[in-house]
Formats: sequence, C-alpha cells, structure tokens
Amino acid sequence: MSLLGAIPRLSGRLSGRLVGRRWLLWQARRAYVRDWGTVPLLVLPGVLDPVATKVGEWLASVAAAHARPGERWVDMGCGTGIVGLALAERGAVVTAIDIDPVCVRNARANAALLGRPVDVVESDLFAALPAPERRFDRVVYNVPFWPGDPSGRPFGRAMYAGADFAAIRAFVAAFPAHADEAWVVLSEHGGDFAGAHAALGPCTLVRREHVRGEWLSLYALRPQAP
Repeated sequence: MSLLGAIPRLSGRLSGRLVGRRWLLWQARRAYVRDWGTVPLLVLPGVLDPVATKVGEWLASVAAAHARPGERWVDMGCGTGIVGLALAERGAVVTAIDIDPVCVRNARANAALLGRPVDVVESDLFAALPAPERRFDRVVYNVPFWPGDPSGRPFGRAMYAGADFAAIRAFVAAFPAHADEAWVVLSEHGGDFAGAHAALGPCTLVRREHVRGEWLSLYALRPQAP
C-alpha cells in the first residue's frame, strides 16, 4: 500500500456536517485524503479543509470557470492548493503562494499527486517573488476574514485578519504592483463581514451565491489611479 493509500479518507458528505470548533481542532491534528469531485485531495494537519469549509472549493470552481489557457494567475493563501489546481486544469499558468510552510508542502504534494503544473512559493504576499517578466493577469485570494489576532489560534493566519483587518489591507496595497486585477472571496457567515468588506476598499461584486447554508461573495479589485 502506498503512503497516500494508508492515510484515512474523508467524504465531503461527512465533513460537511462536522464543521465547527470541535471539527477544526480534530482537523488540526490529522492528515487525511478527502474526495474532491472525482479526484483525491490531501489535507495535512493544520491546513484548512477547503471542501468542509466551503469557501475554497467554491472559489476554485468559480475561478476555474473564468480561466483561459496561458493566462497567468496567482493563488494567494493557497492552503491545500485547491484553487491553483483547478486553474491549472484549465490551462492557466499558476503561481501558488502561502506564508505557512505546511501549506506550501501540502500544495506541492497535491500538485504532484494530480500531475498539475503549479509553482508553489513560500512567501508573505508577494515578497519572495522575483520581478515578473510581465504582470499577472489575476490574483485570487481566499482572504482571512475573521477579525482578531491570529497568534496562538488553530489555523490562525488562514482565518484571522488581525487588528482592523490588517491582512486584507496589506494585500489590497500590495497587489497593484503585480497584477491587473484581484479577486477576493468573503463569507457572510460569522466574523465581521461589513468590516472585512470595508477593508477591501473600492470593489465590484463578481458573484454572490448561497452555498450549503452560507452566503459567499466574490469581489473584483483593480489598481486605483494615483
């Protein structure tokens, strides 16, 4: 049996019923393979499950539907890599970025597992990227949208945006130097949706959808004229 075959599998139907504090604490300690459509997706301990938490899986589907072969996309805060993997499947040239080295290992493992060409980089936003030969077409980001300090919390940097949503504001300030457009997803379930939305600044609603009991909204941001 392969190492992957020895890791427990978890179905989407089961995990969809378990999301909550106890589920997050359980997930923070265990690796498993979950069913993502017809393919397996490895979830390492400490990495948010993008199917159980809904947002990542939905963002992957919506983003991939807009991707064209040869477009240059950034999957920011990539986690398991689900968004970048979906984009690469459509022929996009994908750079996946995460500040957490565990997420970087997870995304690289899934790219290798599925045979999809995704360049995974450990970086605080764009800091570790070399100057691109040309700008990216689009950055897509499943931002941390809960208010509060991420320190010492399970999945802290993936969920909590810091004081006054500092993580969101830092991204909004950084992306215009690298991309023509950014897409950011927010959930209206829990946290402070109004505060997170305000931190985005000027933006346009791309899509809003009710997904398994939760309203999710995708916003487009473009560089502002000085």
